[in-house]
Amino acid sequence: MGTWEGTADNKKYTFTFVLFEQHLMTFPNGEYEFRDRVVGKLKVTDLATNQVIYDESSFANFDDYLIFGHTIYGREFYFGFTDKEYHCNNSADFTLVRYDNNPNEILYKNFSYGEYFTLDGPCPYNDQLDIPMFLPKVDLILTRQ
Repeated sequence: MGTWEGTADNKKYTFTFVLFEQHLMTFPNGEYEFRDRVVGKLKVTDLATNQVIYDESSFANFDDYLIFGHTIYGREFYFGFTDKEYHCNNSADFTLVRYDNNPNEILYKNFSYGEYFTLDGPCPYNDQLDIPMFLPKVDLILTRQ
């Protein structure tokens, strides 16, 4: 958990990961369970202009977060991202890898676009690749802040 930063393509990426302990999960069939859930938020700063170009850092409620941890396998933690409606609910996946020898660095890797479909009506973009995506598309090292 905590705040992690890395740079790529002249942008600074700031991820903040939060643990929601025993979060109530309800299912369409009426069943429910309590699970620990890791969620994340992202802020992107253009280093050439020092302007913030994407910012979710004010999110505090579980339902506002766009990054969700899915599965931990060994030292790898798999995450999914689903953007807001104005970005056509665009989705992507990525992996974070913990290093045993350096607890202050993690590797962000394996960015891939998720399925492309709109849930809430027409999308003004012609192709998924035209929709703004602010997650890094390249592997990079994130450092604990």
